[in-house]
Amino acid sequence: MTEEAPSRGIGSLYAQYGGVEMRKEGNRVFPDFRFEDNPGMSESPGEIGYLLGDVPKGEGVEYAFEGEPEEYPEMDFRDLANGLGDGRTIPNTTYLTHAIHKHPAIFIPHIPSYIIRQFTTEKNEDGERPLVLDPFSGSGTTGLEAKINGRDYVGIEINPLSRLVSEVSTSPIPPSCLEAAEEEYLRLLDQTEERVYEEYDAEFLDRTNKEHWFEPVAIRDLSRIRKALADFIAGDFEPLSNVGEGEQAVVDDLGMGTDEVKTRLDRWLTLMIANTVFEVSNADPGVSKAYKSKKMRRKIEEGDHPPDILDTHAQQLKETRGKLVALWNDIYDTNYSDGTIQQTIQTFGNEGQTENVANNAAHKADVDIRLGDARTFDIPEHREGVDLAVTSPPYINAMNYYRGSKLRLFWIYDFLEEDEKFDAKELRQSIIGTNSVSMSKVDRELPAAIRDIWCGTDEEYEHTRLPHLDADIEAIHHLDHNEAERKAYVTWKFFGDGMLKNLARVYEHLKPGGYYFFVIGENTIGERLIHSHKYVADIAQNLGKFEGHGGDFEADEGFRLVGSAWDRITNRDLFKGRKHNGGVIECEWATILQKPRE
Repeated sequence: MTEEAPSRGIGSLYAQYGGVEMRKEGNRVFPDFRFEDNPGMSESPGEIGYLLGDVPKGEGVEYAFEGEPEEYPEMDFRDLANGLGDGRTIPNTTYLTHAIHKHPAIFIPHIPSYIIRQFTTEKNEDGERPLVLDPFSGSGTTGLEAKINGRDYVGIEINPLSRLVSEVSTSPIPPSCLEAAEEEYLRLLDQTEERVYEEYDAEFLDRTNKEHWFEPVAIRDLSRIRKALADFIAGDFEPLSNVGEGEQAVVDDLGMGTDEVKTRLDRWLTLMIANTVFEVSNADPGVSKAYKSKKMRRKIEEGDHPPDILDTHAQQLKETRGKLVALWNDIYDTNYSDGTIQQTIQTFGNEGQTENVANNAAHKADVDIRLGDARTFDIPEHREGVDLAVTSPPYINAMNYYRGSKLRLFWIYDFLEEDEKFDAKELRQSIIGTNSVSMSKVDRELPAAIRDIWCGTDEEYEHTRLPHLDADIEAIHHLDHNEAERKAYVTWKFFGDGMLKNLARVYEHLKPGGYYFFVIGENTIGERLIHSHKYVADIAQNLGKFEGHGGDFEADEGFRLVGSAWDRITNRDLFKGRKHNGGVIECEWATILQKPRE
């Protein structure tokens, strides 16, 4: 919970939390946010405090380094997001279009919702809509919360499937267009014959065996679905022929036109192929990567798989159309049927939004999701133009994100935009945190150390916590394990390349005074708990003292650390089937960074 702090008086003191001094009163601490420097707000919210709590941890897990406390501020994002009192509440983690696709390792919408609404206002200090950035855009969780709360958004995403998911989930479509498109598309699908359409069968782009992952009936009906989509895209469907007056007002005000609405519909239907692939493949849907588990093998042997492909596809269409209708209702304060919200969401904004779109901040908010790398992106028009950055990067070595999406990508490859076409090997090896690393191409002495890329003094380095990271890497490297060398190098590369370069790119795009909320989980590599948030904080504060960041920084340039806070993990889907020799991780950390303002 947050609240304005009482005036400083007897009993107040300052305490150190992870090297950051915070004012403390009772069991509450007040980070020094320096709201007067924040460009994303037209007025300060006042002093904000958070309750202190012992960091939750599993058996054998130790978070505190020598001299550091066992308790830290707690950011319970669920309570925080629903306690702001601005008329918006979040009923569950799948409301609106947040669950339009089963995307791995997403963070709950409460996190970006609270951060966006608490640390930006509807107009920034320049009287414009704040711009929010997420360099690991993923399924678009941050983008959707920015959109519905009337903030502009730019997202960077390396995976074409994730970009597709985030575009569809953040792009409102008139409900009457959705209904008409679904009807026309199902008509085309119903006209297909019960056979494999060879010209619409998917080509797998690497050595993956299609027949291993899909049974003949699934391949047959997925080819029929792909034919129907190709016919729909090439056909003469007119999406705006039956729109209502309010829908037309929205379309006209945005200047979308028939082509833009049709493109949004095409992208939605393309995503529905990916959704169906997930449900009808031989991969276990309960595992984040493509994995043919014993349970799935048994179902196949018993003739219990796959489910009816066309019925599954139709159900996906119906469910996701309902979610897109719910998104439209939320933005435009309408009451079209087929929404999927299970609880009443309070209206947010002006009445009659379809007639008065000029005053509807969510309607006006722009969403721009770019295919790119979180380490190398450059958007010249947004350099020093971002008010707030929010992200949750991948876990180190925890998940093969490419393996989790490749089956779906292969079936939709030829429906992707030209800039989304990819080389399978390059995509697999380019995702930050991946364990898909060619050790034969590593051109540095191992074990690598963060100290190797440090340009400051030895004394300055010893004042950071990075020597602990070097010790972790060395210990992993020397484990009696055939993957020890790879895991150690992946850990080094995550911080010494991935996190360093990402922090530098975000720094370049933030306005002076802007915040970067970096939400990161900690995981165990080779029986060593990696204190990711501590290491990210120390790298962020010392950007100019590293080589290889790819920017132009002074030696003393870097973020100011506002502080770190924890939030308890309740969704443990990411950790299913994984061993935790170092103990179960019970929380994730929000590291709050601010670009200094001179």
